[in-house]
Amino acid sequence: MALAWGPNSKTTSWNIYFVNGYKFHTKAWSDGKKITNCGLYVKGVTDGGEDDFYGIIDHIFEFKYVGLTKKIPLFYCEWFDPTFDVGTTFLSQYSILEIKLNGRYAPYDPFILPQKAIQVYYVLYPTICKNLRCWCVAIKTKPRGHIEVDKMEDELPYQANEIPNVLPVTRIKHLQGLAETFVVEVLDHHDMEPLDQSDQELSNEDDEENDNNDQDGLESNKNDD
Repeated sequence: MALAWGPNSKTTSWNIYFVNGYKFHTKAWSDGKKITNCGLYVKGVTDGGEDDFYGIIDHIFEFKYVGLTKKIPLFYCEWFDPTFDVGTTFLSQYSILEIKLNGRYAPYDPFILPQKAIQVYYVLYPTICKNLRCWCVAIKTKPRGHIEVDKMEDELPYQANEIPNVLPVTRIKHLQGLAETFVVEVLDHHDMEPLDQSDQELSNEDDEENDNNDQDGLESNKNDD
């Protein structure tokens, strides 16, 4: 609704405007100064650069709309002729863009939003180059306080479309060790079964035999001494 009513008849004009990390000046403000900040560039829709616009800022306005609390800034620009080989020329071997200074964009379309503007400056050719007297080179400047990051393409996940033939899995039994292990179970005396009479007699005979062997060993040791 506010845009339909239009802006107020009274607007604010500025000579300097900070946006996107750039400090823009109007053409009148830049005249006579060593540094000119009135050049700008607007990227077009296509990637070929055929609809890219280069120009100069003539005025900086700030409009107030009824019903809107914030003011709308606009750049009033003067555009160079964007036609290739007529108003602009791209030298691929040097990656530079030449612009004809006396060429102008005929349709009336001077306003742009400052957020779309990229600052450039124009470098004239030396006077000895008579055939390039009306031409200049447009050089883009880097914004202050901003870090340029190249557009990173989304990496496609590495994944095979088809599953290869899977080899059969061979299960190998885990070896505990090279030596055999014995499990000794300690039993309580309540759990021990009583020996038979025959087993008891055999055990007594074994004990007597062991005692005799021990006595023989002691007597032999005394004789040696």
